[in-house]
Formats: sequence, C-alpha cells, structure tokens
Amino acid sequence: MHLLTRPIVVLSVVAGLLAAAPAGEAHPASVRTTYPATVRIVVAPVTSTGHAAAGFVVHPVNHPWSVVDCTTPDPSAGALSPNVEECGPSAAYAVACWNAAARLRVLCMQDASSHKLAEMKRQGRFAKTKIAKAHDRAPLVIVLTDGTHCQIRDGGAWGQLKGHPNLYGAYSCTKHGAVWARMSGSRPAAHWGVNESDPSWTVRTAGFKADHTVLRHVARAYFVATAT
Repeated sequence: MHLLTRPIVVLSVVAGLLAAAPAGEAHPASVRTTYPATVRIVVAPVTSTGHAAAGFVVHPVNHPWSVVDCTTPDPSAGALSPNVEECGPSAAYAVACWNAAARLRVLCMQDASSHKLAEMKRQGRFAKTKIAKAHDRAPLVIVLTDGTHCQIRDGGAWGQLKGHPNLYGAYSCTKHGAVWARMSGSRPAAHWGVNESDPSWTVRTAGFKADHTVLRHVARAYFVATAT
C-alpha cells in the first residue's frame, strides 16, 4: 500500500500485562506474555473540500443498496474530525463518510486499513456532525497480534453468544469469529469492547457457537480524520 498522505502513528511506550479473566472467559495460552503497545493509526483520506487526498483511490459503487442517507447527524465511531458520518442503510457499510465535492455524492472509507474510498450516491442533505463522544469512540478496524483483521459492526442481524445474553457482537473478524462487547444499558460498553486501559489494548473474541470468550491483544487500531 502506497499512501502519499502519511498516516499519524501514535506509539505508547510501555506494554501492559493481562488481568485475570472473569468467569466463563479464557485467556490464550500466552497469557503471561508481555505485549507491545498498540499502535494507533489515524488515516486522513478525504480533504475538507470533499476530494480524495493524495494516495487514495476512489471506486464508484452503483448497487441499489449503496444510495445512502446521511440526514441524521450520526458521527462515525472511528472519526477524530467533525462531519465524518455513519450513513444508512447498514447494507451499504457506510461507516465513515465525507460529503463529496461531486453533487449528491459521499466518499466513504469502508476499510480504514486500505487506501480505497467508495463513492456512493446520497439522498437528502449531509448533516453537520460532531465527533463521537468518548464512550462511543472506537477504531473502525483493529488488527490483532496474530494478524486477524476485525472491522466494526454496522447493524445487521447477529446471533447471540451462547450463555452470554449480555454480550453484543461489535466487530466481525477474519478469524476467531467476532469481538464481543458487554452491553452498557442499550449500547455496547466503552469503545465498542476495545479495552484501552493498558498500553496494549485488548478485546474478547469468540465464534458464534462458542460458550466462552478469549482475551486477545490489539496490534494496530485504525481511526480516520479529515485531511487538511
């Protein structure tokens, strides 16, 4: 991947040690290993004028489900700049969208670890949107220490984890099933289940047929912002 706009990378300096797992939850075999601090990456793919930043490629999407509605000010969980919105419907997976310079278009980053932007048609206005509150902020993509790639959930019908009705599927992963977050009222726990309390962030994963979760460490976490 060649990005002419270099992402901001913030490194913590101390790695954290794992805490004991709650009942019904397991650690991987390497529980006593000290892990490197999670690398926090901020990618800025779209300019404030609605154009793709240098190094990012725009791919038009013309499916019926890709006409999005951005009229409700719903900030993207992974955005560190205002006016980056999560648009509907969930089938479009428009988790981080900017109002495009082209009329009635948006530019959306569907995979923050890539250099691709999806251009979709927009119906209605594009709402002015603030940054998500601290509780609701979460990386759009996380990469676990074993290379597993997990992307934030955008609605849809997911099953429950057996025996854990208080858990909510927050990220879909290429391995290990999904990342599960505890519910906090009617919404997931802070940061969508990504525990940022130690320099090495952690999540809990499980397949949909599993009866317990496994604690895993996050190597990289991807956020987005608007390019200057």
